[in-house]
Amino acid sequence: MKARLGEQPPVSLATLVDYYLKDPAVMAAVDYIGEQVAGAGFYTVCEPGFEEAKKIIDDFCDEVNMDGLLMQTSKEVVLSGNCFWERVFANKKLVSLKILPLSSIKFILRSKIGGRAQNYIQQIGTDKVEFTAEEIIHFRLNPVDGSAWGMGILHSLATSKQIDETSVRPAFLDIKARLEDDIQKIVHRYAAPKRLWKFEGVGDEKLEKEYAPTIQSAPTDADFVTNKPVEVDSLDINPSARFDGMIEHINSQVVQGLQTPMTRLFTTPGFTEASATEATKMADRKITKLQRDLARTVEREVFKILLQQNDIDPKAAGVRIRWGMQERPEVEVEHIVQLAQISASSGVEYLTRDEVRNMLAKYAGFELQEGEAKRSPAEKANQQ
Repeated sequence: MKARLGEQPPVSLATLVDYYLKDPAVMAAVDYIGEQVAGAGFYTVCEPGFEEAKKIIDDFCDEVNMDGLLMQTSKEVVLSGNCFWERVFANKKLVSLKILPLSSIKFILRSKIGGRAQNYIQQIGTDKVEFTAEEIIHFRLNPVDGSAWGMGILHSLATSKQIDETSVRPAFLDIKARLEDDIQKIVHRYAAPKRLWKFEGVGDEKLEKEYAPTIQSAPTDADFVTNKPVEVDSLDINPSARFDGMIEHINSQVVQGLQTPMTRLFTTPGFTEASATEATKMADRKITKLQRDLARTVEREVFKILLQQNDIDPKAAGVRIRWGMQERPEVEVEHIVQLAQISASSGVEYLTRDEVRNMLAKYAGFELQEGEAKRSPAEKANQQ
């Protein structure tokens, strides 16, 4: 059945996107982890002598806004374990990349032998598009039990559990949403307690036509004046009902599932910044793994194709992604002076006179007069 119709994700990707858009805790956790992965950007490195290969890659990355693609991809992979890029070809050459809407991919068809993905089925409304494996780059995080789909941090929170033949525990995120709805209803109902009005000796018709409409339409803080015997009972919530522990248990399960200490830092008394820092250090391995997975997929599915198109051996070029800002060596005045002296004594012009002046102005803060630099010694002697 799976081979013929394709495999569906274990939890609908549209459902996961809906949780992200409507649950503040989910959005905060996904954004935090995603920004930890790709928020600092990236740069590329290559083997010596393959600077042209690096330039080809860098120009393509700039053209397709690779920074933005990786930022969105990191969030979708954290959220759902999956992200899908369409490779756009022209004249059999890769010319662009496009992220497909996550919730639009409904099925993955795999080969019976080897289980490799062959086709991806996109469905928006009643329209279906079938992509071949060559057209799609599938970022797949943490596939479990041989699944064609990845698994993100929301799966354990968005999956219901069969307790027995007749009982099913809802997904934790659904329980959390129901609790929040119950809290809203309780506050709305009992902030101004409901009252039961009893008018002694008043007929049903008079009660329904005169008294009831007046009471029901009056503001909550309105006072009433009547010459009829009246009794008022207040329907208050039972103060002995304690749900704090139950609510805290559900919240703790959600926080554990979201796998980031950030939500605890802002919501839990006693969870200090030092505690969050320590917990973040423990999560660094997860961030490193995500970065490695994203980088290797891009290098294999994008960089390799671009270099082969330009008749460059990808293995020899060794173009790789490095995360973060590229560190530039610090230049000291002593370094400039030493290179200038070596140039003057050896006759090999490692640094020209203008380059030395520019470096002194840039790195050492020397205020140099541009006009003085351009005048020849003869001109200066004539002026004197």
